[in-house]
Amino acid sequence: MEHIIDSQIDSLQTLAETISEVMGSPVTIEDESHRLLAYSTHDPNTDPARIATIVGRKVPEHVQRALYESGAMQRLLDSEEPQHIRELSEVGLRSRMAISVRHYDEVIGYIWLLENDGSYTAEQLRQFKRGARIAASKMIQQQQRQQKIELFRRLLNGRFPSEQEAAEQAREAGIELPDAGYVLVMEQGGQQDTSGWYDRVVQASAEYAVKIHLQLPEPNRLILLCGMNGPFRSDHSAELSARIGLIITRLRQLLPVEGLCYAAGEGFSSVLHIQRSYRQARELITLHQHLPETRVLHYYPDAGFYRYLNAMHREAEQFPVSWGPIDRLAAYDQEHNSNLLQTLAVFLDHDSDAKQAAAQLHVHTNTLNYRLRRIAEVGQVNLDSMAEKVTLYLELKLLWFDEGS
Repeated sequence: MEHIIDSQIDSLQTLAETISEVMGSPVTIEDESHRLLAYSTHDPNTDPARIATIVGRKVPEHVQRALYESGAMQRLLDSEEPQHIRELSEVGLRSRMAISVRHYDEVIGYIWLLENDGSYTAEQLRQFKRGARIAASKMIQQQQRQQKIELFRRLLNGRFPSEQEAAEQAREAGIELPDAGYVLVMEQGGQQDTSGWYDRVVQASAEYAVKIHLQLPEPNRLILLCGMNGPFRSDHSAELSARIGLIITRLRQLLPVEGLCYAAGEGFSSVLHIQRSYRQARELITLHQHLPETRVLHYYPDAGFYRYLNAMHREAEQFPVSWGPIDRLAAYDQEHNSNLLQTLAVFLDHDSDAKQAAAQLHVHTNTLNYRLRRIAEVGQVNLDSMAEKVTLYLELKLLWFDEGS
C-alpha cells in the first residue's frame, strides 16, 4: 500500500491527495473554524455535505450544527485517535472517519474521510494519524506565512501609526524587520508563474550583502522587503543605486525572462517609510510599462523627470489643452504623410544636436534643418527657446506615455 512520507508532502493539497490514495476515500482538510483548506480531487463518490463544503469553501452551518449536536465534534476535540462519525442523512452527510489536527494540545483543524466500505486496516489508520501530524506542521507553516503576509501588507499600506507597534507585531509573529532597506518589485505582464522568482532573488541579493526579509507573491508580480546592514543615509543613494543595479544584472542572468521589469523604491531607515518606497517602486513599474525606454532605470531616485510623468499625465487628463503644438504637428503629419513629430522627438532627444539627429534619422543635415523650419512654422514654436523645447520634450513623452497605456 501507499505510505505518507513527510519529505514528499509540499502542501496541504498534496497531503489530501496522498491520504486519499492511502485510505481509498475522498478527503477534506479543514481549519478549526471548518474553513476548507484542501480536498482530494477526482472523487466520483461524494455526498451533498461534501459538495456544499467544496463549493462554499466552508462546512455549511447546518452541517456543523448537526455534527456538534450528535456529539461527533466533542469526540474529535477530546481524542487524538481517528473517530467514526455516523451518517447524518438529514443534512446530507454519509458516514465519515475523522481525526483532529493538533498543535501540541490545541486543535487547529480536522481531516475527514468519506467512508466507502466502512473498514480500514490498522496500517491505514496508522498512516491516517501520521497524515494528521503532517497536516499540523503544514497548517502552522501556512499560518506563519499568512502572518508574514498580513504584516507586510500593513507595512506596504502604511497601517502602523508607530515604529513600536510595527516592531511588536513583528516580534509576535517571529519576524525580523530590517533597520534599513528598500522595496523591490518584480512584475511581468499577464498571469505569470512567479514561484521560481523568490529563490533567485535571495541568491542574487545575498551576493551583495542584501537580505530578503519579507515577500508578497501575486499572480504576475513579486514584492520584496530588502534589508541592508547599517542605517540608510540620503548621501548613500548613489551607492545603493549601484548595488541594486548589480543585483538586477545578476537576476537577469538567473532569470532570463522576457518582459520582466524590476523597480526599487528609495532606501528607508524607518519601517514607517516602507510604504513610500513601495509606492515609488510601483510608480517606476508603471513607467516601464508605458515607456520602454525607462526600463534601464531600476532605482526610483534615478528616474529624473520621468518621476513626474504620472502626475503630469493625470493633470493633462483633468485639464486638457486642445490644439497645442503637438496636436498641430500630428495633424500635419497625418494630412501630408510626413514625420515632423518623429523628427522633433529625435532632435530633442539628441539635445538639439542637428548632426547627431540627422544621423539617427538617416537624412542629410540640410534635410533636417528644412524639417525643423517646418516644425517651427506648423507648430508655431520657437526652437531657440529652452523653455519651449523643454515643454515640447515633456509633452512628447506624455504622448508616448499615453500611447503606451
